[in-house]
Amino acid sequence: MLLSLAVGIVSLIAVSLFIGGWSPIAIKEGKSASQALIIKWNGSLTEAAAGVVLGVNDGVFQKAGLSSRLEVGVDDGDAAKAVAASDRIIGHVSAMAFLRARAAGQPVVAIAGSYVANSIRLFALEATGLQSPSDLVGKTLAYRSSSEVGFVVEALISRNAVQRSLVRVTDAVGTVQQLIAGAIDVLPGYLEVEGAELRRLKIPYRALDPGAFKIHIPGTVYIASTQMLARSSSSAEAFISALLTSWSRADLDPKRTAAIVAAAIGRGARPEDTTIMLEQQRDLIRPFGARMAELDLARWQEFQKLLLQQRVISDPVDLRAAIDFSLVPDVYRRQSRSIQVD
Repeated sequence: MLLSLAVGIVSLIAVSLFIGGWSPIAIKEGKSASQALIIKWNGSLTEAAAGVVLGVNDGVFQKAGLSSRLEVGVDDGDAAKAVAASDRIIGHVSAMAFLRARAAGQPVVAIAGSYVANSIRLFALEATGLQSPSDLVGKTLAYRSSSEVGFVVEALISRNAVQRSLVRVTDAVGTVQQLIAGAIDVLPGYLEVEGAELRRLKIPYRALDPGAFKIHIPGTVYIASTQMLARSSSSAEAFISALLTSWSRADLDPKRTAAIVAAAIGRGARPEDTTIMLEQQRDLIRPFGARMAELDLARWQEFQKLLLQQRVISDPVDLRAAIDFSLVPDVYRRQSRSIQVD
């Protein structure tokens, strides 16, 4: 059964011609619907896309009135630009990329959370002492200072009174191979990327969560253009409703979900590893005290404060204009009323 499911999802994936050195993929639903929608991902698929992948595969978006296609873009910037230029695209980007785009004047609005909590972790081999930010003293790290990972590490160091001059940093993208070889002591990265690779290689590791040390920031969001929302919010509402339904379906048959998602991810992804990540990301998608996809004003205010302190953005963004805090609660209310009627 799992084999047939994997074959089924692979048949939905069309690989386009190489353009500029990258190979985007598109996952389409079979039948046409009243509203065409492209869901633009900000890079290679990971388990974070499970709700969308399952929704497309199982026709959930179709039932919500959306003829949807999942496209893989190059990065955050590629996804944000595509969204800004269209009223038929919903993009998936990092929270930092979204606020940067908004601060730069791009007409994009956050409509729902993906990873409500950030997935950045500081990884170290099991033998390395890494239990708190103070343990970074004397350690060698590698990360791009201008990246989201760099921003989080610098904020972690600053907020926890770690003497920056005693932390050895190489301004370059670190790799799992460097960590294994001992070229670096600590590898800042993402739970669903570097963490997944360490699990795939069966390397025992430690992971320091910045969220446990005063860095409470959002991870990734779904964005739409102001043009789409001005025309009608129906597509965004239908997308959110279908996304919530898809995540609910994911828990009904975890083995089936893992097989479908692993096949969509490709790159040698194994269903057993996908199962582990699907479980680990629960606290990212739905942190304690939060509802799935809901955007929390206090968390975003704290996040913007950090961005300003670290000079990632020069002027504050009007968060109430940049983020639609009403869409997700409205969808929850309608779903609740529908259940009561049924």
